[in-house]
Amino acid sequence: MTRSGHVDKVKVLLVIAVVILSVLAFGYWHSTTHSSFYVSLKIAGEADSNTPLSPEAKVQFLDSRGRVLANGVRDKQYDFVHLVHPAHGDCHEIEKAAAFSKDARTSWQECFEHQSVWIATWIGDVAGVNVKHGDCLIRNSPITISRSRSDWYLWWVPHPHIGGKPYSDYSATIVVDEKDCVDNHLP
Repeated sequence: MTRSGHVDKVKVLLVIAVVILSVLAFGYWHSTTHSSFYVSLKIAGEADSNTPLSPEAKVQFLDSRGRVLANGVRDKQYDFVHLVHPAHGDCHEIEKAAAFSKDARTSWQECFEHQSVWIATWIGDVAGVNVKHGDCLIRNSPITISRSRSDWYLWWVPHPHIGGKPYSDYSATIVVDEKDCVDNHLP
């Protein structure tokens, strides 16, 4: 083998290595800068499925100093919380129409993109929540948030159940009891 043949093989291997590292770096970057957050809200006394949900419940996500990082509203039918982006609003209403309209699907994808970037900016700072429902306000309730980012390195796989742009997926369950109510005004 000539020296130029060896150099060409090394160049090819370097190009392949750079491409692989670039693909993996993009996956890691995307999963770090884009997040989803599923939050369920359980209020004592509503555990029985025959008990109707309380009136609208609002949730404020707080940092360790008590500053509001984000707001959410509990779904009127189920116990999960819709996050409300400060500029783009609640993507859930747009999502409902996405199955029936190409324009609505495009709007939902844009809203989700904005929301996923926004969530990644504050999720790591959440230390507690305020929950207001009906005449009850529960202040600075602790919250534990779980994170999953296990498949960021597989984002490039062309398979409907594996690939796709990676996100850091966060989840939390907020459990509050009405006996912890204080005055009913959110700050």
